[in-house]
Amino acid sequence: MLKFFFCPLQPDELVTKVKSFVDEEEIDTSSPTQFTGSRPVVGRFDTREFTLQRRVGMRWLAWWLTPGQWFKPHMIGRVTQSDSGSRLELTGGTPLIIKILWALVFLGASSGIALFGMFSYPYNLSHDPANTAANFLDAITLLNVVTGIMIILPLIGWLQTRFQLAEILRELQQHLELRPAD
Repeated sequence: MLKFFFCPLQPDELVTKVKSFVDEEEIDTSSPTQFTGSRPVVGRFDTREFTLQRRVGMRWLAWWLTPGQWFKPHMIGRVTQSDSGSRLELTGGTPLIIKILWALVFLGASSGIALFGMFSYPYNLSHDPANTAANFLDAITLLNVVTGIMIILPLIGWLQTRFQLAEILRELQQHLELRPAD
């Protein structure tokens, strides 16, 4: 997601106003939602840049075990000076490093199983010819199961978090006087 908005507030005022309805991202392990505060959006702030994420409604320990946490989207806002106030650039989605790591895990797991099945075939053919075909079919089945799981997990994560960016954007538009840029 990439969106641009104009706001009548000056850049420093805009960031200060965002801080007024967003909880600072401070870890609190005694809190059921992992962060201090109770507002629906949690964020990190720099001078003219902020990163926002949605507070989840379940206990943080259980949430960390779900694909929704692994692929949780973040919204990054960059504020610049404009003629009549501020220009706000919002980008959002799952961080790129998470996508790259998941692709590497996916490729590593599927390639490892395929290589194991392929290179164990000659050994099995020489030393256990009666079970060679069954072992090879087991490797193919395992490859399909692992690949299916590796595809389903990001889909589950997307289903758990698909409305979070829209909710954060709605929260920003509700508290700031944002007008879409042309």
